[in-house]
Amino acid sequence: MINRFLIALSFLTLLPLKPKRIDEKEIVSSVVFFPTVGFIEGILSFALSYTLVQIFPSSIISLILLLFFLIMRGILHLDGLSDTFDAFFFKSTGNREKDVKRRLEIMKDSSVGVAGVVVLVFAILCKFILFKEILELKQYLIFIFTFCLSRWIIIPLMYSGKPAKTTGLGFLFIGKIKLRQLFLSTLLPLILFLYFVVYEKYVFLVASLLLIFLIFLFLKKVFEKLFNGITGDNLGATVEIMEIAFLISFIFFERIWLSI
Repeated sequence: MINRFLIALSFLTLLPLKPKRIDEKEIVSSVVFFPTVGFIEGILSFALSYTLVQIFPSSIISLILLLFFLIMRGILHLDGLSDTFDAFFFKSTGNREKDVKRRLEIMKDSSVGVAGVVVLVFAILCKFILFKEILELKQYLIFIFTFCLSRWIIIPLMYSGKPAKTTGLGFLFIGKIKLRQLFLSTLLPLILFLYFVVYEKYVFLVASLLLIFLIFLFLKKVFEKLFNGITGDNLGATVEIMEIAFLISFIFFERIWLSI
């Protein structure tokens, strides 16, 4: 159990961990702890925000949070986001088979295209603004749920999707997740959801999750249409997209709720 948790940490972060045993079964089983990794990121983000808000303005803390995630995660998800959108903006030739093959080649290419650069800048700018807004609203406790949710949301994608390639990190997980692992991975996000809705009175969180679910279905459909399946880059892109989408929806629905 501990070994699988360490594998999840080493896979999703840059922490210098050395799990005792790494094989395909252990790697796939480690997905159960993906939300736990997000929970830890959320706790650290909350602690940073709560501490630094007494010292720095929200804009500076927002920059610190961005730096924290760069150090903690590296560029794994950002790389997936840029590669995915480079492939998104490939102009279709009308031949589905050739288009899918070309898009997969674009994602595999180590160079970053204009679309990838633009999306990266936009994503980082979005996070800076959203972090700043959350800090000014003094709602930084929601970071805990945000990052737990973003780590969990890719597990249903792995469970329900099929791999677009037979190589890469994504191939280790996609289509190989069992129902039991999906269920176990859902427990922590569900507990957090109930805590925020019942104890913190964030009833509007239900609307946020409904929107996130619709975005999830849309992304899955787009990935399967453009790539004939799901890739590791798509998983990374989903993490980034969902974090931005959830924070936007949280701020939006919270203001509507308070105005009622």
